[in-house]
Amino acid sequence: MYNATAGECAPDSSSILTVLSTAPAVDTTFSPVISQRLLVMIVDYPDCGLPANLTENDARTIYLGPNQDGKGGIAEKYTQCSYGRFGLNVTAFRAVRVPHMCSTSITSQCAYYAIQSLADTATKALIGAAAFSTFTHYTYLLPPGLAPACTWSGLALLPGRTTWLQTAQPRGVNRWATVMQEAIHNYGLWHSWQNGTEYGDYSTAMGRGNACPNSAEISRMGWATPAVGGDQLNSSALPPGTTKSFVLPATYLTGSNNYLRVIPDWLPTYTNFSLGRNLYIAVRVAKSGDASLISTYASKVNIHEVNAVLDNGYPALYSSADRIISFINAVGPLDQRVLDAYKLVVYGGPWIATDYLRVHLCRYVTSPSECPPLNALEAVPPPPSPPPSPGPSPPRPPGFVSSPPPSPPPPSPRPPPPVPLSPSPPPQRPPPPSPSPLRPPPPRPSSPPPPSPPPPRPSSKFPRQ
Repeated sequence: MYNATAGECAPDSSSILTVLSTAPAVDTTFSPVISQRLLVMIVDYPDCGLPANLTENDARTIYLGPNQDGKGGIAEKYTQCSYGRFGLNVTAFRAVRVPHMCSTSITSQCAYYAIQSLADTATKALIGAAAFSTFTHYTYLLPPGLAPACTWSGLALLPGRTTWLQTAQPRGVNRWATVMQEAIHNYGLWHSWQNGTEYGDYSTAMGRGNACPNSAEISRMGWATPAVGGDQLNSSALPPGTTKSFVLPATYLTGSNNYLRVIPDWLPTYTNFSLGRNLYIAVRVAKSGDASLISTYASKVNIHEVNAVLDNGYPALYSSADRIISFINAVGPLDQRVLDAYKLVVYGGPWIATDYLRVHLCRYVTSPSECPPLNALEAVPPPPSPPPSPGPSPPRPPGFVSSPPPSPPPPSPRPPPPVPLSPSPPPQRPPPPSPSPLRPPPPRPSSPPPPSPPPPRPSSKFPRQ
């Protein structure tokens, strides 16, 4: 059945599906380097009582670093996470504070399209339409007074060239991971999940983490390539009961050969659109762009699953569809995990060099016992021995009389009570995540303005909200 809204075909209940070929191997080449020509518009509504709180110099420092040379700030994070394949064109970058009038749809409904339209018009009047058109991407920084109406930290068109960010501390543009999440939405990536919760993955900026994107994301962006022989680990590459071994660098080190992609076509549900999943496996260490990675993921093999049909169809099909990237488990060094749903055992081996870990995979048919134990693959150190028990007391000489133990020393005088401290402020709650990306709104009449909530996404293209 053809869905005119989504521009896609979907099978109905009477369709007969035939698999013509196996899942294609993932692209093993890097994407072209992206150097965004970014225009940042600092939205300023002084006549509405909503003045901007950032100067143009503030914005340049946030994005380009203290020296405004692209070696710090958000630009540095882009470079670290993409291995230099995604960044900002420092020469072209421009920040403009744009004073202009607001509208009722903005102040009462946070109409993102109205924010964009009015700011574009005012900016073109300041810098000229020709200069405005030289930029590849556009960001709108909202005044802090709009935070009660605009309850998100950031928005983005997916795909697109436009993002909106809050400036109220500590949200939006003040958190590099939020800026990265919105920027990457423009290239077709969605949020990352964990335990069935959107945003629940703290291993990536595409969830709630202060860390670089995960392996399913950096591979899609073309920033990373799979390990040699690790791009299509299907039933042919993983015979039952045998192991396949790799040495993986921590993802912060390099984008080359840093992940595995498992195609579990041995499962009867693999070709089912709703149930079939591929796995992405990589080693994460809390350094560089991943310095704030929490212990759940750090110094471990991270395992993510994605929708197999959408993953296999890329890039010819589903280029901007939500694969529902989800963190499912992690394995430490010299440990193993049985993934029952995939009839797969993932082993973490030893560190063989600084932040390089050996990883083994084994699939089974009926029971994990078909796969070797970890100590058959690696020299696992035995558990530490318990401390020795104290020996018997030596015999007492004749006529020996024991003395009572000495009395404890008198207690020291109690110190004076401490001076009461000022109450500490409660710990800050983590900033709310940005809402789901928005599809570009259709052309709208200038009056009256439509409501601001994002238009619904076609259910056939976006299976989950």
